[in-house]
Amino acid sequence: SLTTVLQIRKVHMESVRKINVANFMAQPITPIETLEASNDIRVRMELMIMKIQHDFVRALEGEENFGKKFKVDRWERNEGGGGITCVIEGGDTFEKGGVNVSVVQGMLPPGAVQQMRARGKKLGDGELPFFAAGISCVIHPRNPYVPTIHFNYRYFELVEDDGSKMWWFGGGTDLTPYYYYEDDAEHFHKTLKEACDVHDKKFYPKYKKWCDDYFTITHRNETRGIGGIFFDDVDSPSLEECFQ
Repeated sequence: SLTTVLQIRKVHMESVRKINVANFMAQPITPIETLEASNDIRVRMELMIMKIQHDFVRALEGEENFGKKFKVDRWERNEGGGGITCVIEGGDTFEKGGVNVSVVQGMLPPGAVQQMRARGKKLGDGELPFFAAGISCVIHPRNPYVPTIHFNYRYFELVEDDGSKMWWFGGGTDLTPYYYYEDDAEHFHKTLKEACDVHDKKFYPKYKKWCDDYFTITHRNETRGIGGIFFDDVDSPSLEECFQ
């Protein structure tokens, strides 16, 4: 009946989220209508990294004494998707820094498929459709007593010939002091441990070791900075738990 149709439409309209672009540094890569109408992992990941980028950039700008701002560049990729690059340079607090978001899709070439097979991924032959969304950041303060910070977090998805999806999360963060302060190191690692422990107390020691190993400079027998956490190919116990 018409009444039923109108009720269904009302429920649908109420379920559509309204996105405030003012919460982002630029227009999202995916069309607003798509983001508002869907709640799948691709959409949730894009909205999350866009909000993180905005909040982090604004917080960093708040540390600049003379109003220095990030330059924002929204770019598109012919093969699909694009990104938003936010860069600051020559500030009184930050000598240089970037907080960048990318949301890309297309066909993964056979060479990349082969690389993933070498990492244990069971994939078919030929090109595969892929989607990737992530945020990455490197901040170099002007004051040498303040450490450089790096982080990146990403979601990757492949669609196989039968339509099934293979997905995983990766990322990490690390700190590089030029002058070592024990309080800074303790605070950084304590904060990471507390964040990891909320989900699983095994995460922090596992991901810390992964970071230490990953950033080991073999010929010097030392690690870069004071480490942090690093992880890749995270795909269990479930998509929702990994996203959280």
